Amino acid sequence: MDITLREARLADYQNMLGLYKELDDMHRMEYPELFIEPEGEVRPFEYIQKQIEEDDKYLVVAETADRIIGFAECAVMESSSFPVLKKRKWVELNSLVVRKGDQGMGTGKMLLDRVVMWSRERKIYRIELQVYTFNSGALDFYKKKGFQNLHSRMYLDM
Repeated sequence: MDITLREARLADYQNMLGLYKELDDMHRMEYPELFIEPEGEVRPFEYIQKQIEEDDKYLVVAETADRIIGFAECAVMESSSFPVLKKRKWVELNSLVVRKGDQGMGTGKMLLDRVVMWSRERKIYRIELQVYTFNSGALDFYKKKGFQNLHSRMYLDM
């Protein structure tokens, strides 16, 4: 199967909603106390529009001849002004998802490579992301690609 990558277009909105739903359902099943099923669309059109149109955001899709099978979305971030924090920029990888039935063909690697390329074009040499601990597949993927743990976020329910 031939997989091509391209920048997302506004016309992709409806096709991408299924992937967002798959991603959201996985998180909602693991953490129902944190995630709910939205009453409307899983992402507003305006959210996707900003991802496509704003210069400091990037949304790339992976597609086959007949459908979108994955995407990656990221944004340039900048540290806040705080005395002990070094002023820096990085790319925050907000989502990288490949449709469940289409995993294992290298699509995730292709998407990540494209995000790396986009980051380097902006002379930003650090990518950060968050992964929930239940998502062992994503954790393994990112570790194999050289990502390292930066910190842990913990909670206490009372």
